[in-house]
Amino acid sequence: MQCLRCQGLLIAVQMRDMGQPPVSGWRCLLCGATTDPGIEANRASHDQPIRNRARVPGTPTAKPGISRVR
Repeated sequence: MQCLRCQGLLIAVQMRDMGQPPVSGWRCLLCGATTDPGIEANRASHDQPIRNRARVPGTPTAKPGISRVR
């Protein structure tokens, strides 16, 4: 499998939390990102973040004659 962050190699790991049973998951050998079924369920239940907030080409910028720099 490939890591979603860096496309590195994922290995199977057992993750443990105090007082909880171990959970099977994946860890990237390159960047260290970890994921498990709980993390995947949370990601699926939320909208994807907006990565690019750049202005759409052809849309106006600031109104003419108004300067933002003072």
